[in-house]
Amino acid sequence: MLVQVFKHAVSALTERGSRRSADLASLLENACALAAAGDSSAAEAAFAAILRQSPASAEALHGLGRLQGMRGEWALAGQNLAKAVQLRPEFAEAWVDLGNVHQMSGSLEDAMAAYRRALTADDTNALAWCNLGICQQKRTELAEASSSFRRALELNPRFGLALRHWVSLQEMLAWPKDAHDLLERRARAAPDDGEIQAALGFMLLKHGFRPAEAVAHFDRALALGATGAELHGNRGIALQDLGRIDDALAAYETALALEPENRSVRFHRALARLLVHDFENAWADYELRLLSEDHPRRAFPYPRWDGSGLSGKTILVYAEQGLGDEIMFASCLPDVVARAGHCVIECNEKLAPIFRRSFPTATVHGGSQHDDQAWLSQMSPIDCCTPIGSLPLYFRNRLADFPSHDGYLKADEERVAHWRQVLESLGPGLKVGISWRGGTCQTRQSYRSLPLESLAPILEVDGTHFVNLQYGECRQEIAKLQAAQDLTVHDFPEAIADYDETAALVTALDLVISVCTAAVQLAGALGRPVWVLAPAGPEWPFGIVECPMPWHPSCRVFRQSAPLAWEDVVFRVRNELIACLDEN
Repeated sequence: MLVQVFKHAVSALTERGSRRSADLASLLENACALAAAGDSSAAEAAFAAILRQSPASAEALHGLGRLQGMRGEWALAGQNLAKAVQLRPEFAEAWVDLGNVHQMSGSLEDAMAAYRRALTADDTNALAWCNLGICQQKRTELAEASSSFRRALELNPRFGLALRHWVSLQEMLAWPKDAHDLLERRARAAPDDGEIQAALGFMLLKHGFRPAEAVAHFDRALALGATGAELHGNRGIALQDLGRIDDALAAYETALALEPENRSVRFHRALARLLVHDFENAWADYELRLLSEDHPRRAFPYPRWDGSGLSGKTILVYAEQGLGDEIMFASCLPDVVARAGHCVIECNEKLAPIFRRSFPTATVHGGSQHDDQAWLSQMSPIDCCTPIGSLPLYFRNRLADFPSHDGYLKADEERVAHWRQVLESLGPGLKVGISWRGGTCQTRQSYRSLPLESLAPILEVDGTHFVNLQYGECRQEIAKLQAAQDLTVHDFPEAIADYDETAALVTALDLVISVCTAAVQLAGALGRPVWVLAPAGPEWPFGIVECPMPWHPSCRVFRQSAPLAWEDVVFRVRNELIACLDEN
């Protein structure tokens, strides 16, 4: 009898436990459904109610922690998710969310450890692989990140986030040979996948600069239902490269309607506006360049100048971007020098002698943008500072604000006289400097450059002596041209090695003909005539119409009618050169 009573009691307890377990499962299902439907308040209340009944429910702790994480309550989220994985060490989803909390809190090592614990529990978790890759990318472990994103895509071929990260990473890895093949295979396997079409468009835009093909893929992606600010923004960049500025601006506006604070899109819209000389509406968003990961952080211990009065104050104007940008923005330095009590100018060391000569009342320090700031201890007290590229925000808001100048930079007169003698020794005729290659693989070198032999129609013009202004190793190109076509380009390496000597040589020349590169900015800043061979979608300083550059009245732009169509530009320049010779 006693045994039967005992068995009955155990049976009753088991039945109540089963009912309780079923009730909890039902409550969890309901709470998860509320969370999935976006009713976070009701979902949070439901998870909290479960935890009052069952404080050791790893699922409820996970659900509550995830909601808190979505609200940015990192500390509370971390506590609940940590309890969840302590109760269930094999809980892969909770480990992923805990990793997300660590990542958003800035603790990449803890985040990576959590993602790896998730993968230990379930190595088929594509999200864990993707988020691990994001952390590795942030730590510049690029090869490892690429491998993680690729693993995520193997598990889920339609994983858009992993695909976008993987594609952007290939650009940093200089586009490994198999990157294009992998995307093409995926596109063939999933012809209805808009994300893959968008990725192919991005690759064609960034690798090889094939903007027309990129636009076709972006349009295909949109037709397949893909969307997002990034896609429309990249389409805008491709349209801008094609010289279709109105269409590019429309694409940027579409992107910003979806994501108003997208920095990349706002910055590229600013570049498009600058191309069409809409300076007043462009400069504010041009400031976003300072937040780019590619932009050196210059943390000077002075307040940023806000355009207010400078009378009796000392301002530091410091370097940024490339050599050509420094030269162009230096056109605003006379405005600053005239208004400030004193101006301290930090610039590239190559420019320091020229800047000292050109702005004699300023203090000029030449160096690198990566130098420490010890040199500032030798300066008189500084009241405020500004990057040189921000000066136009205050001084160049309309075309009428650009001064007509005959040169704001000055070369060494003795060296100019020396180079005039050297050039005269070449014989009678125009002395023309040439540069045919500009930029780097990151700044569209293949799009804005052409082979030296492509300039042959210009170099064949009688009565003209051509002088090399091309930086970098180019002696073999010059020798090859001489041997193959008997065309001479005079080369004075000592003038290219020293930028002050380059300025003197450029001043002594009658004309400079160049692609979009620093040689153009230097010639224009010295007030020398310069003809620019520009791509269909040039860098913004060169404008989108063929007219003198606002920055340099002596610069005339010859623009392609279509991307990479250099032949027409070369022959127009040739004809203009012949016309100049006829006039003389």
